[in-house]
Amino acid sequence: MNDSVSSQVKILIVGYRKFSELITAVIPEFAEQADITIVESLAHGNTEYHSLVARLEPDVVASAGSNAAYLANTLTQPVISQAVTDTDIIEALAKARRIASRIHLFSYQPERSLPSRLVENLPGLIDAELIHHNYSTSDEANEKLQLVMAEEAPEVIVGPSFTCHEAEKQGVATILVYSKDSARDMLRKCIDIARQQQGQLLPTGLSSSAEFVIRSDTMTAIARLAQTYAQSNGAVLIQGESGTGKEHIAKEIHHRGPFSEGPMVAVNCGSIPDELFESELFGHVEGAFTSARRGGRIGLIEQANGGTLYLDEVGEMPFSQQVKLLRVLQEKRVRPLGSNREVPVDFKLIAATNRDLMTAVNDGQFREDLYYRLNVFSLHIPPLRERIEDIAAIAGYYLADYGRKYGVEQSAKTVLPQVKSASAPMAGPVTCANCRILSSALW
Repeated sequence: MNDSVSSQVKILIVGYRKFSELITAVIPEFAEQADITIVESLAHGNTEYHSLVARLEPDVVASAGSNAAYLANTLTQPVISQAVTDTDIIEALAKARRIASRIHLFSYQPERSLPSRLVENLPGLIDAELIHHNYSTSDEANEKLQLVMAEEAPEVIVGPSFTCHEAEKQGVATILVYSKDSARDMLRKCIDIARQQQGQLLPTGLSSSAEFVIRSDTMTAIARLAQTYAQSNGAVLIQGESGTGKEHIAKEIHHRGPFSEGPMVAVNCGSIPDELFESELFGHVEGAFTSARRGGRIGLIEQANGGTLYLDEVGEMPFSQQVKLLRVLQEKRVRPLGSNREVPVDFKLIAATNRDLMTAVNDGQFREDLYYRLNVFSLHIPPLRERIEDIAAIAGYYLADYGRKYGVEQSAKTVLPQVKSASAPMAGPVTCANCRILSSALW
């Protein structure tokens, strides 16, 4: 079997007509990397997906919106959801505006989550009357569509595949909210996740994939915990030395959780000067202080609304600001500096640190109440020297990555044994203790 066939991963796509057609249009671009099967279906309790998965044996399943949410709660395989980007929404509405000045927008919104800031501000951005309908299940979407059809004669509807299909059956013009670009991104992510599931080392080119190349039992167990923690709204504290991949794991938690369609806003708590910390994190209104930005500034916490707030180096957060963050986490509201209004926020919180926070608590450098707010779920990432089984996997990853960049046709699976053989008789003394561990354990 040639390398292109043996390196293929298996992807099962579950979706409805227009969504399937969109995926079909971009599949040829991934022909060498993935064997993709599309099943046209609306995911709900009347369909037996376990037998379908058992028969097709996909490495990963992909869908969109409420379909993806249902499948993620039903299957044990990784389920990837096609995101709807702000650009997707704006482009779809621009197309719809050419048809009519009154537009109905249907969008998936997970339960207990807030609408995206874009959707809230769309009426002021487009020259059209916009009626927004959010839903959390396919049945709810269908019910809202039927109410619209009964109450008026809509001229154009923007939404997901099933809603568009049902509206077209009743003679209404429709615009699919998904785009080819977001479909490509979803397939790239599917291939990355599938290869990690298989232990293969031939990534699709996303730089973040270098997040999570694992082979050791230790990291496999951590990955499973991360997937479990992703499904909850509870905060996750990731602890480990610098360079252990804390941010990569945070991204995985974000992408696999109920807030995945929102943004992931990363804050390096150690790089923001103390005097600017409050303004950066909470935002400010115009005139709040001498150098305040004209028009004010939306804080990083508010930017993370509906998504994930990632606090890197959280142990470096100024002590005076810790109580203010605690209040936001307790009340789910943020007040910009100089403002008399509070903004409701809802997000997944992930914090990371290379410090021992409990020691910092005992030393009076970190608030104990904030520590327990952050440490609902905990992940400790060991350094590479303590998980030497991952070293060959990471080496293979970079062989594949550089091979692709420089046009080397030989696969990493072929090159890796040759590299092992050539590097076995290490010449000369090794002076670094860490280097000694790595070089002796690499193969």
